[in-house]
Amino acid sequence: MGHGRIWNWLCIITLVIIILSPLPYEWSGIGQAARGLSVEISRQPDGTLASSPKAEALHRLGLPLRLQSLLLYPLLLISFQLGGGGLGLRRWLEGRIPGKARASSVRLPGIWRELLVVMLFVLVLDIALALIYLPLDSYRGLVLARQFGLSTQTGPGWAGDWIKNLLLALVIDGLVWTGFYALLRLFPCRWPIPAGALLMLAAAAFTLLAPVLITPLFYQVRPLDDQAVRARILALAERAGMSVDEVYVIDASVKTTAANAYFTGFGGAQRIVLYDTQLSGYTPDQVEVVLAHEMGHWTYHHVLLGLLGAGAAAWIGLFGLRWLLDRNWRRLGLRGPADVAGLPYLLAVVAVLTTLSLPFQNALSRYGERQADCFALRLSQRPQAFVELFERLAVQNLAVVDAPAWEKRVFYTHPPIAERIKMAETWETE
Repeated sequence: MGHGRIWNWLCIITLVIIILSPLPYEWSGIGQAARGLSVEISRQPDGTLASSPKAEALHRLGLPLRLQSLLLYPLLLISFQLGGGGLGLRRWLEGRIPGKARASSVRLPGIWRELLVVMLFVLVLDIALALIYLPLDSYRGLVLARQFGLSTQTGPGWAGDWIKNLLLALVIDGLVWTGFYALLRLFPCRWPIPAGALLMLAAAAFTLLAPVLITPLFYQVRPLDDQAVRARILALAERAGMSVDEVYVIDASVKTTAANAYFTGFGGAQRIVLYDTQLSGYTPDQVEVVLAHEMGHWTYHHVLLGLLGAGAAAWIGLFGLRWLLDRNWRRLGLRGPADVAGLPYLLAVVAVLTTLSLPFQNALSRYGERQADCFALRLSQRPQAFVELFERLAVQNLAVVDAPAWEKRVFYTHPPIAERIKMAETWETE
């Protein structure tokens, strides 16, 4: 059996595993039994926090699902590439686009024909991957979330969001990768320089525009209308030296029971966004702590620093991709580094490198979250409300309060809840 056939079989096996992967999780019975489990956290005799039984059950399913995605996605892509799938898809598309290679009354100039092939290749690949992962995504995002009481969505509602996400991905990926391959053709040796610059500009634009253009596609967004809470926020912002025109609320309760808040933007375009689930069931003091934490992100310029850091890392990564393409395009059977048939290989490489960099990325993220936590405690002077807030979040979001050291280093973007509560309790005694 030739190497190509071996890779083809590996691709088929991986594809089948991904499509059928929800079945073992469902057959485990963990999700079906979740309704009867307690959501309350507890304290051990030595005072340490213990996760709720329901959170532990969700974690037993969530961790292997996460590991599976990290391992199988690049394996699917690289086996598809080495089995000749990328070359076959590119040839198939070229045979259906009018140009020099085909007699037709409509002919496209060479460069435009090539870029059209690139865009269609990206769209077909995106749609194929979305359909392959549809069973897993629907199990994780709808079935499992409903079994554990974290979702209030109906099947049609979830499907509508899935279609919107797919359409957004098609638009963004189509533009990004078509632009990427255009730069490879225009600047064969120096393409990482303009590509890195454009990537940073695009990331900044997305950060600024996503709350205005994309979030409203999925949620209703409105200014906070509770005048008492608004007055507390304005007073808190004044103490922080921050100018706040509006705090926004999204109607997350139509889709989830989880509570959340986030800060986005930089310069004069920053905004604080609260889930409506964060406002219901939480005391004004607890909401103030949440907002003080988000103001901490503004104070330390975390969004801007994150963009600059990610941009610098991406720039270095682009030079690494150039090195890989220059050395491997012949082995992959490509016409050159700018051949879109090598896109699955690039996506697999990016996925592997992203996974390997997770400990570093998440360490920086946890550091920023600790800074924001300390800022929230200093600004609000409400350590007891801070403790109560995170105890409540652990119950509402079904979060485990702690995890093994390796899991925290690899997957945790925030410090575990037990660590954050301990910091506040220590703060209270100082």
